[in-house]
Parts: sequence; structure tokens; C-alpha cells
Amino acid sequence: MVFLRAKGSSASLVVSASLALALTCAPLLRAQQTTAAAPPASGSTAATGTTAAAPSTGSTAATGSTAAASAPHADAPATTSHTTSSSQQQIAKLPPLTNTGIDVKTQSDRIRDHLGVVLRFYRNSTTSVQKTGESSDILYQDQARAEATNIAQLAFQAARNAAALLSHISGSDAPADAAPTNPNDTLARLNAAKTSNQQRLTTLQQQKQSIVAQLATANAKTRPQLLQQQEQIDGGLELAQATNDALNRITRFSSNQNAHTGLLGDIDHLEASAPELATASSTKANAEAPLGSLADAQQAGLVTQAGALFDLLSTRRSIDQQIAIIDQLRQQVDALRSPFIKVLRTTMSQGETLTQQTINLSATPTSDVQDRTNTRKQFDQLTTTFRVMSDATFPLSQESLVLDSARGTLSGWRVAVDTEYRSILRSLLIRVGSIALALGLLALVGHFWSRATIRYVSDLRRRRQLLVVRRMVIGFASGIVLLFGFVTQFNSLATFAGFISAGIAVGLQTILLSVAAYFFIIGRYGVRVGDRITVAGVTGTVIEVGIARFYMMELVGTGTELHSTGRVAVFANSVLFQTGTPLYKQLPGTEYAWHELTAKLKPEADTDAVLKQLCSIVERIYSSYQPIIDRQQKQIEAWAGTAIDPPRIDSHLRLMDDGLQVAVLFPVQIADAAEADAAIAKAVMQEWKQEGVLRDGLAATPVIKAAVKS
Repeated sequence: MVFLRAKGSSASLVVSASLALALTCAPLLRAQQTTAAAPPASGSTAATGTTAAAPSTGSTAATGSTAAASAPHADAPATTSHTTSSSQQQIAKLPPLTNTGIDVKTQSDRIRDHLGVVLRFYRNSTTSVQKTGESSDILYQDQARAEATNIAQLAFQAARNAAALLSHISGSDAPADAAPTNPNDTLARLNAAKTSNQQRLTTLQQQKQSIVAQLATANAKTRPQLLQQQEQIDGGLELAQATNDALNRITRFSSNQNAHTGLLGDIDHLEASAPELATASSTKANAEAPLGSLADAQQAGLVTQAGALFDLLSTRRSIDQQIAIIDQLRQQVDALRSPFIKVLRTTMSQGETLTQQTINLSATPTSDVQDRTNTRKQFDQLTTTFRVMSDATFPLSQESLVLDSARGTLSGWRVAVDTEYRSILRSLLIRVGSIALALGLLALVGHFWSRATIRYVSDLRRRRQLLVVRRMVIGFASGIVLLFGFVTQFNSLATFAGFISAGIAVGLQTILLSVAAYFFIIGRYGVRVGDRITVAGVTGTVIEVGIARFYMMELVGTGTELHSTGRVAVFANSVLFQTGTPLYKQLPGTEYAWHELTAKLKPEADTDAVLKQLCSIVERIYSSYQPIIDRQQKQIEAWAGTAIDPPRIDSHLRLMDDGLQVAVLFPVQIADAAEADAAIAKAVMQEWKQEGVLRDGLAATPVIKAAVKS
């Protein structure tokens, strides 16, 4: 019977070991099934290792598979929480663990560091990682958050179990903070004082009951003494009760302080920084911005595509950081599990050795019953230790498997983001190339337009007008190309452009007025290069007409002679719309002006004969250039489409303050006005010096001057 019991204990140990291995392997099988069931991504390749493929957009199977993958992790915290509570109760019943080879201080520091990294990983996972992408990225993000929450919960559960196991390790290497449940000296003194005060309180209560019983049968002589003793006892009871209440408050406060010290206290403080981990459900970011559509970004402008490209770069960097943290956590979990795995292996080795001893003992007929009983106790102790240790380290195994699953999810997410990044980058490069091509074509059109204008248009005025139109058309088309290439949100752009236009209209009203006046200047009766004009009291020849202002070479002189000053006068085109600033210009197509020959007559002069003589002299000089003026007259009539009085020599007799005066009005070419005036003056002076009508009729030297302001 003893052999059967020992054999049954060995079988129990083997069963426990098998059960522990089965519990350890079960999550691995579930994780492999989850990874295999993850739906593939559209247009993406499979990730390396345990990388799950990206779910296809809008696929019902993708949603179901992802939900199935995240369901075990969402349910795990509630189940493991119950397991952790029972594990800690079982650990508390374990005897001190000896010869484990575990450095408690090093292991405690590893637990603290591990929890710090876990919290950083958890906080990074609960924030919004991706801003632009496909709808499948939302599934990745939700699954990553659920797995991060599960990892954090399992990490704290495993840390509590590890802290409880470390508190049972005996030896000189166990520091005081590894066993925070043991009372310190202050707490021991408080408990002793509380016990002593409780005993005094009990004694006083017994004495009071005795006095009350004596009062029931006391006579008048002994009653006052008993009442005085009762009052003294009541005072002692009140003091003892007050002391007991104070000691209870101090003890509770000291216990709470002691509970929040050491490794368990650090675990409580770290877990308090993320109170949402106490719930079984996974957390999500509050008021999370909706995910931008990748298809809309591909059809958007250059600015929007560049923003989406930088968002995807930020997403890739965040995912890479999370994968690096998972690798770090995986190494930390292996480091935390390694000492306890060694203890489990040692326990299994001790069980195998004890089993062999049991077989040898059963083969000895003279074996002692006491030895068999001790062997059975050793089997029970090893079985209990193995079971409790395997249950305590089970959350670490779960955390390791969930970390592998989370790494696969992030790797699949990384592959999907890479595909989206390449798609946006290709769209961005195509749009940049399209803008560059369109601008190049416009530049080529502008070049050929300019060359054709210079080659085939000989009129300088028309050439300038065509070149100005070319600049405006090419500039406007280039602006439209850049606008449509960079911006697509025209609703907000229209509102913004309205405010900008209003500000420009107020701040640049003079410039806008000049631009508007430019179209009047280049009109039918406008100003062109070479025209002689007078504006704002300045006379000059126009040398350039711009879109906002025009330039003219200043002319000054007296009488009929004008010459350049070497200065250029600049006027804004808006001068045409200013009141009190008239502009005088030559009639289009004409190059002549009117001069006047005036002479004072004697009272007895023959006015008719003098006028006839002067007109004959002017007509003789005028006949030399009259054909040129006649041709200009015909051009004016053809251009105006109506008959215009031709220029001719006209004479007048005027009565002035100092007597009669004769005036002869005649046209001259502007370019040859000085020569014509000189020829007329020479002919008149020759006739005046000879005997005749002019010498007898003129009272003073004749004068030639401009009849109309130039």
C-alpha cells in the first residue's frame, strides 16, 4: 500500500507537470491559430515570422477574423485575475524556498523596469498612431490597443505573483523590501501596546461587572464606597477605550504605509498610474479624429498629398518604435521567467530522483514505514510547489505569447502602411511631374509666341500689345496650373480669396486703378510709343507704356522750338482718371502741328494786299511738304471712317489794342517745323526789305509762333 501511495504521488507529480505543460502550450496554439486566421491585405505581401497579413478593406471575413483574434485577449484579464488571486493565496501557504539561486534584489529591479517599459508601450498604443490610410488600418489599430491592454494587465498580474514568490525565498540575499507583508519594529511595538491595553480594558470590564453585582445586594453602609469604586472604574474604562481607538487608528495607518512599501508597493503605485487597466475591457482613445481616406488623398492637391505622406512616415516611425519596445519586453519577460523555470526544472529533477528512491525502497522488504511516510510527504510537497510555481509563472507565459501576437499585428500593420506610403509617394511624384510638364509647355508656348510676334508684327505698338497680352495669358495660365496642382479645397479657398481680394482692393486701389487705366491707354484713342503728349503741364514724347505706368521723354522750349531735357517723366496710368489733369496728344496717324505768322499793320496799310502777299509766301513754302500732310489726312479719314476737313492756309485780320494785326495760320510737320518756320521767316524778311506792299504796310517785324500748345 505504501508503494502504491508513493507511486500515486509520483503519478500525481507527472500529471501536474503534464497539466502545466498543457496550460503553457495552449495559448501558443491559440496564438498560432489567430495568426493563421488573420486576413490578407489587398496588394501587400506577408510579413516575416509571426507577422499577420493586413486585412482587406471592407471584407466581412477580415472583420470576423480580427474580432476572433482579439477576443481571447479581451477575455484573458478577467480569467487571469481570478487565477492570480488564487495563486497568491497558494503562494502564501508555501514554505520558504531554499537553494533557488535567485538574486531577489536583481529580480525586483527587473520587475520594476519591466513594468515601466510596459506602461510606456501601453500609453503609446492607446494614442492615435495613424491619421491617413485605409479602413483596414482601423482594425489593426483596435487590435493593437486590445493586445497592449492585455499585455499590461498580464504584466501586472505576473509582477504580483513574482513579488509573492520572492517574498518566500529564504537566504541572506533576500532584502527587506522583498517581504513587505512582515511587520517592522514600529508596527510590532504598536501591536504589543494594543494587546496590553486590550487586556487592561478586559480587566476593568470584569471589575465593573463585579461592582454592579455587589451593588445589587449592598446595604446602605457599603453602597457609597461601591459607587465610588464604580466611578473610578468607569473613568479607567473611558481612558482605556480612548487609548484603544487611538492605537487602532495608528495601527491601520502603519499597516497601510507598510503595504505600500517594497516591491508590492511599487507595483501598486505603477498600476495606479493607469487605473483603466483594472477593467477587463480594452481602452480606446477618447474623441479620436476620424481616419483620413487614402483614396481622397491620392486625388487631392500637392499640399494634401505631402501632408498625408508625412503622416504615413510618422505612422511608420511610431510602429517601428512599438516593435522595438515589444522586442525589449520579450527579452525582459525571458529574463524574468528564467529563474523560475530553473526552479521548476529543479523541482522536476527532485521528483525524478525521489521517484527512483521510492522504486528502490519498495524493492527492499525491510524498508521502514516511517521512511515511506516521509517519502510521501516529500512527494506532496514537491507536487504542491510545482503546481503553485507553474500557476504563478503562467501569466508570464501568457504575456510572452501575447507579445508575439502583438508583434505580428504591428508587423502586418507596418506592411500595410508601407504599401499606402508607396501609393501616396507615386501619386505625389505623378502630380509634381504633371505640374512641371504643364509649366514647361506654357514656357514653350510663351517662347514661340514671343518669337512669332517679333518676327511677323512690324508695328511697334501692336508688338508691345501682343507681348503684354502674352505675359498676362502665360502668367494667368501658370497661376491656374499651380493653384490646381497645390490646392483642391476650393470651398475654403474661395472664402479666403474673398477676404484677400477685399484687402487688396482697399490697400492697392491706386495700382488697381492704374491697371484698369492701362486698357484705356492702349485703346483706339490711347497713347502709344512715339506720341507727343502733354499731361499735368509736362510735354514729352512717349517712350514706353507699362501695365501700371508710362514713361515719356521731357521736352521744353519757347515758341515753336522744343528740345529734350535728358530727363524721363514717369506717370501712373491712373492719371487719366484724375480730375483737373488733362492729357493732350496728337491725333492718331498725324504728324503735323499748326503755326501762326502774325504782323502789325500801319493805319494806312492796304490790308488785302498785305494778307495776299503773306499768304503767297507761306503757300510757296507749304507746297514743298503739302503732299506728306495730304497723305496723313487720307489715313485719318480712312481710320476714322468719316470725312475730315483738310488742313489749309488760313488768314485773319484782328483789331488789337495797338492797332490792326494780320495772322496767317499754316500746318507744319512736327519733325521739320523749325526748317519750315525758318524758310517762311527768310522769305518774309526778303520781301519786307524790298520796296513793295509789305514794306509799306507792316509796322513791325512779323512773329512766327505755335498756334496750339504742343
